[in-house]
Amino acid sequence: MSINLNELKTILKSVNPRVYRDQAPNNTDYPYIVYSNISIGKKKASSKLFKLMPLYQVSLFTLGTESDVIPLEKALSNIPHPDFFGVQGDENDDTVTNFYTQVRVVEDSEQ
Repeated sequence: MSINLNELKTILKSVNPRVYRDQAPNNTDYPYIVYSNISIGKKKASSKLFKLMPLYQVSLFTLGTESDVIPLEKALSNIPHPDFFGVQGDENDDTVTNFYTQVRVVEDSEQ
């Protein structure tokens, strides 16, 4: 199933209302979701640009464990995406895990 960016944001907010583009504000409570554009693909037909296909990284930042990513995985179950990966980091003496995946959206080329 293909979705556009607004539909992706709606899905993300259904899991956690704290959804931000590119970076969360300082002192945001965990867990929260950040989405960032990492590339823009395109579809052409008859030498004309038909659709833009941006690729977004979707990250869940949490102080918890992999069980925190399950609601997000379920919400994205009908959307093609690779497995979630986790990277741990240290922030203010807390161990924060960034569980991330990538989701490609489809937009009309006029937008």
